[in-house]
Amino acid sequence: MAHRLPSTKQLQIFLATAQHLNFTHAGEAMNMTQGAISRQVQSLEEIVGVNLFYRQARGLSLTPEGERFVSLAEEVVGQLQRAVREVAEGANRIKLNAPTCITSWLLGRLAEFQQHYPDINVELTSTTKHQVTPNFDSFDLAILYGKPLKTKTINQTLLFNERLSPICSPELWASEEGTLEKRLSKLADFTWLHANAEQSDWHLWLSEFTSGVKKAKRNQTFATLDQSMGAAQLGYGIAIGDLTLAERDLKLKHLVQPFNESVLSGNGYYLMTPSRAESQHITQLVEWLAKDGE
Repeated sequence: MAHRLPSTKQLQIFLATAQHLNFTHAGEAMNMTQGAISRQVQSLEEIVGVNLFYRQARGLSLTPEGERFVSLAEEVVGQLQRAVREVAEGANRIKLNAPTCITSWLLGRLAEFQQHYPDINVELTSTTKHQVTPNFDSFDLAILYGKPLKTKTINQTLLFNERLSPICSPELWASEEGTLEKRLSKLADFTWLHANAEQSDWHLWLSEFTSGVKKAKRNQTFATLDQSMGAAQLGYGIAIGDLTLAERDLKLKHLVQPFNESVLSGNGYYLMTPSRAESQHITQLVEWLAKDGE
């Protein structure tokens, strides 16, 4: 046969009474009358089937059962408080997964979003490798690089298309001027920085604007785009970079774009969410990040 359980309020009243050992003071702490506190304690004792307090002329004292019940009640109330806090915080928490190369574009926008929506906490996790499909077991949203997925179970919002052009440090290209043909002819004299072993970005850009330059005298290959862009900023060579991702460094003159010519790669950065039930907070974040998209 199941025993009747005390309410959370009764446990809190018991703990307040155990702390003050005085019904009046416990009532003040709980914003209740002395009589109401006394009745709730008596009701709790009837539920547990033992006296929790000795009632004496000079005041209250805990019985052995009462002393044991204090730690148990504190544990139960503490667990409930933690559970409520975790659920409340979880309702306002958004977990976002994104590739590291987009971090520079993303951080400022997330900071502005959280200033506009201070009650929403966005947790960003970065990954060095591009994912083929989003991981919605661990994250609420994911940014993926590539082309749209052919699925109806995922909402996909284009943040921006990838637009490529050579990028390097100002010092490296400071003296290079002249016509497009002249500047193209000098490209092979520099180290080309590649974000993949296939050197696909350089091949794509060169095929669009010149047939006379095929390869560089020196090449350096990196595992990720942000690594090749970091090497470009340090003056180690010229990288083919995404103009959107490099926008801030170009404005600050940390990087320069030697050629105005750029090419769309056919890929983009997509913000993805499960098509099943989106929360209002997730919708607000999606709209915020997508408002500058192409």
